[in-house]
Amino acid sequence: MRRREPESNIEWKRWGKKDPLWGVAAWAGKEKDGTNPWTDEAFYQLGQLDWQDYQERWCKYGVDNQSCLEIGCGAGRLTMHLAKFFERTYAIDVSEGMLAYARQHITKPSVLFQLVDGTSLPIATNSITAVFSTYVFQHFDSLAYATEYFREISRILTIDGSMMIHLPIFHWPPKTPIISRALLGFKRDVEDIKARIRRWFIIQELSRPIMRNLVYPVNYFYNTLPELDLINIEINVIAVADNGAHAFVFARKNNV
Repeated sequence: MRRREPESNIEWKRWGKKDPLWGVAAWAGKEKDGTNPWTDEAFYQLGQLDWQDYQERWCKYGVDNQSCLEIGCGAGRLTMHLAKFFERTYAIDVSEGMLAYARQHITKPSVLFQLVDGTSLPIATNSITAVFSTYVFQHFDSLAYATEYFREISRILTIDGSMMIHLPIFHWPPKTPIISRALLGFKRDVEDIKARIRRWFIIQELSRPIMRNLVYPVNYFYNTLPELDLINIEINVIAVADNGAHAFVFARKNNV
């Protein structure tokens, strides 16, 4: 997965400098200059509530708690609680600001934080029993980029190791008109152009960071993941305390 650093890193790095807590949990009024800004206590308590729901569902699917890689740990909202469940937690992010905040509040020796550039997972092959991520894959620029991440996840997972990844999912209704699909493609192209323009303004510190929203078709997982040796694919919708229901894809490293 070694390649050019993704452009989507630009906005996340800026959130790490501007407002790490609201960049992770973007609730109205919770900005650091908002009417009711996040406190550390409320921010990490929210993570605890969410993790309780996630842990329950992952345990039903089947998870080995020996080790976990968290992709896009941000300010550690969930890392703090992953570290109570897994014997060893590796937490990576592309934002120095986010990692600095997380390190300040999570000092458990079983947690290893690492700055990455979003082009590879710095973990040895067949060495991790679980991979977790939330509010990250939705901000990628393309499905092709996501596929490279899933390829890396498959590489680092042990045999029978599992992943739990949050991302937005959609399904085309039967007999969807071709024109509808074409219009969606056109809309994505327009959004790409707008994102490039706004990122230029972000670099010049003239614009608020953007939040991209990549949506995954259901068939993508069943067509792509088995080719990467990821099987037993399940899609679950989990209701959480922060902002409604979220879709997660589960899969397991092939043991053949």
